[in-house]
Amino acid sequence: MKKYVVIVVSIILLLVCLPVFGSCASDDSPIRIHIRANSDGKEDQAVKYIVRDEVVEYLSPLLGRARSREEAYRIISASLGGIEKTATEKLKSCGFDYTAKAKMNYELFPDRDYGDVTYAAGYYDALIVELGTGTGGNWWCVAYPPLCFYGSDGEEFGYSSIIAELLGL
Repeated sequence: MKKYVVIVVSIILLLVCLPVFGSCASDDSPIRIHIRANSDGKEDQAVKYIVRDEVVEYLSPLLGRARSREEAYRIISASLGGIEKTATEKLKSCGFDYTAKAKMNYELFPDRDYGDVTYAAGYYDALIVELGTGTGGNWWCVAYPPLCFYGSDGEEFGYSSIIAELLGL
């Protein structure tokens, strides 16, 4: 009887702890990217898109080397300091006195269509980039598979790029 209690408790702990201590997603689950503006003010919303472009430019060559979801997750996690630095430097160059914070988190997202690709509402691993307080409107996309990223030579990594479409590339 004691053995069964230990097994049940272990399974419950595993289910509770995985979202906190590591990725719960399967190998085919996307990794989202979420950039949260400092506020809903016009300037904060505008700089969010400028920072987005810098973060995408920073991550594109790195994620272009990822051949699996697990590898992309490791690359993003190892790049959090560089992402924060890139975003903060862009904020400063645009005259803002707040900084950016980057982290990996397991968060709830609504349904989202990317052309022919649809992701159902649910929890996903995500790169979260908070600008200042991070309480303003946000922008999000998919970092892996790369729906938002291009290589340094402009070659597409995998899927159509939402950013490229927005920028008319």
